Parts: sequence; C-alpha cells; structure tokens
Amino acid sequence: MDAASVSKVHKSFGSKVALRGVSFRLPKYGVVGLLGPNGAGKSTMIRMLAGVLQPDSGTVLIGGTPPSQVEVRSHIGWLPEHNPLPLHRTVQDWVVEASQSRGGTKKQAFDALDRCDLALHADRPIGVLSKGWRQLVGLAAALAHQPEVLILDEPSTGMDPLRRRWFRSLLRELGAERSVLLSSHLLDEAERVCDEAILLSEGSVRALGPLTHILALSGGGDLDEAFVHALMPKGAK
Repeated sequence: MDAASVSKVHKSFGSKVALRGVSFRLPKYGVVGLLGPNGAGKSTMIRMLAGVLQPDSGTVLIGGTPPSQVEVRSHIGWLPEHNPLPLHRTVQDWVVEASQSRGGTKKQAFDALDRCDLALHADRPIGVLSKGWRQLVGLAAALAHQPEVLILDEPSTGMDPLRRRWFRSLLRELGAERSVLLSSHLLDEAERVCDEAILLSEGSVRALGPLTHILALSGGGDLDEAFVHALMPKGAK
C-alpha cells in the first residue's frame, strides 16, 4: 500500500477552481516534489493531505484512510508555509507538546530536536530565533511523533546557503525512512533531493513520475527547463 493516494480530486472556492481532477500517489519511502507556480493549487492539495480541507469530489487517503479521521493524524507530520509558532514558548517545551499531542513521547521529541540541530537552542524562546531557525523548530514539531508521512511546504524559507545545504542532506535522510512530500519554489533544491516530482499548473497535473522521467521531458536539461516544457501548450512543443 502507498503512504498516500489522491484520486480525481476537484476543489473550488466559489467560482475559482483550485484543483481539477488531480491524481497521484506517494510511495512509502522517498522525497516527492510538489512543484508549480503561484496559484497552481499546491497549498490547497497540501491542506487536503494534512486533513484540514476536504475535496469537493474525489478521494484523498493516508494509508488507505481519509486524513480527516482523528486516528490518522498521528501518521502525518505537517510543516505549513506560514507556521504560527508560539513565540513566548521555549523550543523544547513546544516540540515536546507537539509530540505528545499526536501520541508521541518526550524521547521522540528530544530525538527530533537533535535531528534538526536544535539541542543548543532547546531552552531559548522561539521568538528570539531567526526565520531559518524557526523553520527548523516547525520541522522538529512535525517530526516529533515520528510520522510515516511528512508534508513540508517551503521548509527552507529563511535559511542561509550553508544551512540549506545541510537541510538538503537531512531531507534525503528523512526520505530514506518515510514518505516526504516537499512543496518548494526552489527548483534547484527540489532537483537535488527529490526522487519523484508532480508538476501542477492551474490546478491540473501536467507531469509526474520519477525525476529522471521529468528531466527527460526537456531532452536532458534541468528541472527549470522540464517545468517550462511541461507547461507549454501541446502544439508549441
């Protein structure tokens, strides 16, 4: 069984169509990139996988069960693009609470702090940290209960180049242990860490599959070129 599956999903907000018949699967292991321009429907799709938004039609399943079911939430870790962290709380207290609220343990929370390089910041208020470090606090909180599916929306925002390089290595490690869905506008970053990719535009899937297949769309170019090629009208290719 796949870690997650999406089948023929449609979603509209009033007269605006956000998703049109979207279908894809997430394998149990590996990093899958959910890529597309602003307004493509990435955030809507992520919110459905996280169980906070329902499709108008079609199915979204995590391990065969809708993510809106309470018992499924312990299997999902979600780092939203705009993550509302309690700035007055210490890093350790917040990550421990995040773990225990989803059925995790204090030990798992401490492991997540170490994994995210936060041990030296554990007793500091979240509010004194930079944007990049706050992103890692959010990642640790998402990871603290050891979920089978990890959903990350623009996770490297605010990180400097050296920290991004370290973060890419961490993503590859996490993908060897679980299913990771990465939404990012940084195509060079996605190209370095993703095993598979889903290209969304105007609410529709334009291409999906192993990254080698996606790159072949542009005749062996990079992900930027493959993305442009996938979005071109058929007659223009």
